[in-house]
Amino acid sequence: MQNGETAKSVKRHSFLSSWPLRNSLQTWRLTFSKKYKFQFIVLLGSSFLNSVNAQDKKTDSNKIQNWGPPESSPTYIIDGQKIKSESAPPYNHFLNQEYTDDFNRPQDFSDSSGPGYVYTGFKPLLFPQRPWYEWRINDSLLKKESLFYRKLFQENLFIFDDSASKFHATLDPLFNFQFSIDRSDSNKKYYQNTRGVLIQGNIGDKFAFSSIFWENQEDYPTYLKNFVNEYYVVPGNGRTKSFGTSGFDYSMSEAYLSFSPSSHFNFQGGYGKNFIGDGYRSLLLSDNSFAYPYIRITTNFWHIQYTNLYTEFIDPFADPAIVTNVEGLFQRKAGAFQYLSWDIIPQVEWGFFQGMIWTAGDQYNHMSFNVNYFDPVIGVNSLVYGLGNSTNVLLGSTLKYKITRNFMAYGQLVVGDFPQSGNMQSIYNQTGYQAGVKYYNQYGEVQLEYNQVRPYTYSNSDSLQSYSHYDQALGDPLGANFKELIAIVNLRYRHFSIHFQVNHALEGLDSTHTNYGNNIFLPLPNNNANVTMLQGIKSTLNYMDVHISYLLNPHTNMNLTIGVSRRTLTNSLNNQPAMTLFYFGFRTSIENMYVDF
Repeated sequence: MQNGETAKSVKRHSFLSSWPLRNSLQTWRLTFSKKYKFQFIVLLGSSFLNSVNAQDKKTDSNKIQNWGPPESSPTYIIDGQKIKSESAPPYNHFLNQEYTDDFNRPQDFSDSSGPGYVYTGFKPLLFPQRPWYEWRINDSLLKKESLFYRKLFQENLFIFDDSASKFHATLDPLFNFQFSIDRSDSNKKYYQNTRGVLIQGNIGDKFAFSSIFWENQEDYPTYLKNFVNEYYVVPGNGRTKSFGTSGFDYSMSEAYLSFSPSSHFNFQGGYGKNFIGDGYRSLLLSDNSFAYPYIRITTNFWHIQYTNLYTEFIDPFADPAIVTNVEGLFQRKAGAFQYLSWDIIPQVEWGFFQGMIWTAGDQYNHMSFNVNYFDPVIGVNSLVYGLGNSTNVLLGSTLKYKITRNFMAYGQLVVGDFPQSGNMQSIYNQTGYQAGVKYYNQYGEVQLEYNQVRPYTYSNSDSLQSYSHYDQALGDPLGANFKELIAIVNLRYRHFSIHFQVNHALEGLDSTHTNYGNNIFLPLPNNNANVTMLQGIKSTLNYMDVHISYLLNPHTNMNLTIGVSRRTLTNSLNNQPAMTLFYFGFRTSIENMYVDF
C-alpha cells in the first residue's frame, strides 16, 4: 500500500462534507440537533398516529383490506396455499434458512393486496405459530395415530393449555448429536454433543414468549479449532473453555417476551439474534455472531413495516488499560438500528437501513448512553453524526423483486463512508453490495448470490466500535475486502430433503504487520491513500457441502442427516490443510451455524 496523509492532516468527513453548501448544512445540523429535534420527533409521531388512526377508521368503515396485517385473523399465503390463522399473537420464527425459506417464496400476486402479506426483510419473522405447520401436518390424521407416534413425528413433546384457552405453552428437547471424520487430515474424528430445551407459548392474544438453552461439548476440524484458539469464541456462540484433551465446552441461551397490542404494533424485549435481508448472507445485520440483549419495536401501517432495534454488544478483548475493574476484557458497546420496508407494489419490496454502534461503557464499564443515539427516525443519526465520525454509522438499502410467482431477485447495498473528492480508491470509499436470484417450485429452490465488500467497510478509527459482537462480524463472516459467490440447491420430497451448497471467495487477507482492510477488528490505518479491492495477501476460499436429511418432527426441525463438506484456503504464503469431512447427525436444526468461511 502507498502511504497517504497522516491522520492529523486529514480530517474525517461525513458524507455532507463534500457538498458545496457544507458550512450551511453543518450549521443547520447543529441547530436541528440542539433546538428542533424534539419538536420534529413529536410532530412526526403525531402525524404517524393520525395516519394510523385514519387508516383504521378507513378499514372499519369501507371494509378495505390492506397489504399490512388486519385486526382479524387473516388468510396467509404459504407456498401458494391459503391458510386461515388462529387467534394467537405473532411468534418469532426460527432463523434456520433451510427450514423457513418457504416464507420467502414469491406470493400469489392476485392475493398480495389482501391480508396476510408477510414482510421478509427483517428476521426473525413475526408470524402466528399455527399456520407454519398446517401445510406440513394434516390434523385429520393426528387422532388416528398412537401417542408415541404423534409426539415423535407430529406434535410438541409437552403441550400445556388452560381450560379457558387463555394460556398455551409447549416444551421440546433440543439436541445435536453429530459424529464426523476428516479424511484429509489423518482420518481425525470429531464430535458434537448438544443438549437443550425450548419453551414457547402465548398468554391470551397479546403476549407471546420463548426461552431456549443449549449446553455443548464439541471437537472441531483444524480451521475451526484455529478460529477458537485465536478469538476464544465458538463461531455463532460465545466464550468457551477446554473440554477433554482437545474439545471445547460452551453454552448459549435465548429468550424473548413479545407484546402485540394491535396488528399495527409489536413490542419485544429479549436476548437473541436478528437478520436483515432476503439472501443467504446479510451485509447489514446478520445472525453470524453470538446472541445479545435487544429491544425490538415493529410497526405496520399502510404499505410499510418499520422496525427499531436497540442492542447491547460486547467487545471481549478491549484494552484493559481503559477500565479499572475485573471486567476490563469485556467492554460494552451499544447499537441502534432502523429498518423501513416499503411494499411499493405487490411485486417489489424496498428497504432502507441505518445502523450505529458506539462505545457505551465508561471507565468502570458501566453503561453510559447518550439519549440522542436512540432517535427512532431513520436517517437522523447519519445527518447529526455523519458516517466517518466518532460513532460507527452505516447506511444501507435492500430490494426484492418478485419477477414471477416462482422467481425473484434481491439485493443489498451497504455504505460505511463516502469517498472524498470523488476518489474511489480512498480509504473512505467503504461500500459493499449483494445481488442474488432465487427460483422456487414444489420440489424446492435454487439460489445464486454474489457479495462484495471493500476494505475497511466495517472498521472504525476506534477498534472498540467495529461492526462486531464477541469477536464476530455482524455482517458477512468473511469481514471485508472480499468477493464471494454462493450457489445453493434445496430439493424436498415428502420428509426427505437434499441440500447442496458451493462457496467460492477471493479475499485480500492482512499480513502480520499490515492492515489491508480484511480484519474488521483493527482500527483504521492513518496512512492509506490507494485502497484497491483484494489488496494484501490474495487468497482463494472454496467450500462445498452436500447433505441428505429426513425430517422427523417439523415443530423443532428434528431430522436425521448424513453429508460431506470440503474446504480449501490457498494463497502464496500459507496454504491451510484441506478439509474433507464426512458427518452423520441426529439434530434439531433451528439456528444457522456459519462454518463456510
